[in-house]
Amino acid sequence: MKKLLLLFLVINANAQFPQFVEVMEFTSDNSKEFVEMLNHWSDIETEITGYQTFVMQVMGLNKVYFCRGYETMNQLTDNGANRWGDDGWNQKVFKKWKLKYPKDKPFKSVNPNFVMNHVFAFNKNLSYLPESIDVKSELPKMRFRKNVFLDIKKDYEWNDAAAHFKAVKENDKSLKNNYITLIYQPMFGGYDNADFLQIILDESREKYFENFAKRRVKRAKDNQWKSIAKKSVLNRIHEEQIMIHY
Repeated sequence: MKKLLLLFLVINANAQFPQFVEVMEFTSDNSKEFVEMLNHWSDIETEITGYQTFVMQVMGLNKVYFCRGYETMNQLTDNGANRWGDDGWNQKVFKKWKLKYPKDKPFKSVNPNFVMNHVFAFNKNLSYLPESIDVKSELPKMRFRKNVFLDIKKDYEWNDAAAHFKAVKENDKSLKNNYITLIYQPMFGGYDNADFLQIILDESREKYFENFAKRRVKRAKDNQWKSIAKKSVLNRIHEEQIMIHY
């Protein structure tokens, strides 16, 4: 990585975009059932800890993310420190969760496998949040995420990438593109040493491709966009289509 060592995120009606997102990555033999189990855990954990939690499922794969959002790194570290032990919040959550899943080995039917942890930091300056979108009312409807992992090309630096994101943002403004793009940077983990995670939000997979087609038509006629795209200093190294559950 060239600078800073993801999320994925969600917003509910009463919260801001989390500045830091802690992500636990899993695979499962039964993603649908596993997501239901994690959703129930998420509700209880948020009630007990007060921190935002949410579950994300990668479409077409057996991959699931359990995410926690924080405003500061101190909140993240403090919440982790208070998790374990007889008096920790994990035990309190588990006790309530077991009321719905009382079997001795409740996860046996879904066979989850923990892959790794990730931590991502939000970069508001590089993100595109048009004033035309009422974030508070619209975000809860946006259940689809197109996650694009980006790497800075050889011979370029972080400042070059930042300038590219800002140029794209200004071009979106000039074309009046009405969509949300969030930029997160991995502090720990991430995908294959990617430098950035670009998250494009929409209501559904169908809506995403419908709206993307509209943006593509406008961009195809715009010389400024063509110049920005031609001079891009970023490589796309991986993409995921994700649904959020909360």
